[in-house]
Amino acid sequence: MPDSQDPKQVSNDLRNSQFGGGFINAESVNAQRIGGDIWNIFFGQQTTPIGNPARPKNERILLDAVKQEVTARLRQSLHNAVLINLGKKSQPQQVKRPWDAEIKIGLKPAVPLPNTTTILEVFDSPEIAGKLLILGAPGSGKTTTQLELAQELIQRAEEQPDYPVPVLFNLSSWKDDRQSITDWLVVELKSKYGVSKKLGQEWVDNKQLLPLLDGLDELEPQRQELCVNVINQFSAGETRPLYLVLCSRGEEYNNYATQLQLKGAICLQPLTSNQICDYLTSINSLELWSTISSDFDLLELMETPLLLSITVLVSQEIPSEKWQYLNSTADRIQYLLDAYIGRMLTRDIKSRAYLNNKTPNARKTRILLVWLAKQMQRESKTEFLIEEMQPSWLKKKISKVIYNLIVWGLIGALTSGLLSGLLSGLFALQVFILIYGLISGLLSGLFFGMFFGIIHGLIGELLE
Repeated sequence: MPDSQDPKQVSNDLRNSQFGGGFINAESVNAQRIGGDIWNIFFGQQTTPIGNPARPKNERILLDAVKQEVTARLRQSLHNAVLINLGKKSQPQQVKRPWDAEIKIGLKPAVPLPNTTTILEVFDSPEIAGKLLILGAPGSGKTTTQLELAQELIQRAEEQPDYPVPVLFNLSSWKDDRQSITDWLVVELKSKYGVSKKLGQEWVDNKQLLPLLDGLDELEPQRQELCVNVINQFSAGETRPLYLVLCSRGEEYNNYATQLQLKGAICLQPLTSNQICDYLTSINSLELWSTISSDFDLLELMETPLLLSITVLVSQEIPSEKWQYLNSTADRIQYLLDAYIGRMLTRDIKSRAYLNNKTPNARKTRILLVWLAKQMQRESKTEFLIEEMQPSWLKKKISKVIYNLIVWGLIGALTSGLLSGLLSGLFALQVFILIYGLISGLLSGLFFGMFFGIIHGLIGELLE
């Protein structure tokens, strides 16, 4: 990274932020539903997108989709869960995020940030100029910091029609080593937000997007540095964006031989004892602080914001006798995670999705989540989208037969039914016979489609 002048002193007052993010995923399904409106435009569906009317309608619809995604993810963060649990839902801004940060420009040493500046000011500083890298340990708040920046940039894009649209992308979906970031962005816009490839390519080529990249360290270790090289090619190419933000774990990034060609980095630091005390005091958890401060090993774990948030949520489990017999750090972390999972699985769920209060029990939920996690791990995915589920996920052969029955049955029914119906109507040249032909054709097509679907499924079963 090129050297530059002394960095402007910026601070890190993130009072309007959430805390401990990156643990709970976005409402991807909701984002997909909203993003589908972009597709619907081409079919004449009317929408009322947000933002300055001077901005093209498609861009405003995308901006609205990203805004709702960011809002949902911040609302679901662990820090927000802590506030809701403590009855502070209406005043989350009063609780300041406790961690420190440093800023590094070019080859100069990292400089501590005063605690009075926003992440947006870091992004806007002349030394950074919108090309920012966010570094930190696992659970240090990297993703949440990026989401907070996205929230500010979305507001700016709503007010300024020429400002690039901030869009969240996760690099864990970059599967092809030969795929350029430009092509990958176009594919992701289509997959995640329903943007046509033609329109997505136009936006990327015209620098109308502000990519916010996460998940670099979620790639296979041997592919991470290759991805850095591909990102650098993107940053130096003809389609390079005006601004670019990327999150990464500090330890992994520092081991790369190749560094990202960004202007500077903000490095999130572990919590100090005073910061932990101040945070717990601000949420009226003095009793928990008394427990933590008397246990050096537990206090050391609380240096990670993610674990601190989890501990606040399961604080009633901390004084238990079992905790006192845990000797290793790994065992203590596992104990906290188990307590958190237990709490989440037994909480009351108020959702219209569960009729007559028939919510799934904890055991069944755990089994299904473990299964889903294994499928995602096998495909190196960190975000789950229902529309991306594949038949290869089906474990039992009978399930694959049923899948073939449904797919081939519907295809056969629709194809043969529509063809026979239209042909009947054309030959008859009468509206009545056309309708009759369509109905009878669909019924016969459904029968033959299901029949051939069963045959196809059974043949596939035998071949396996």
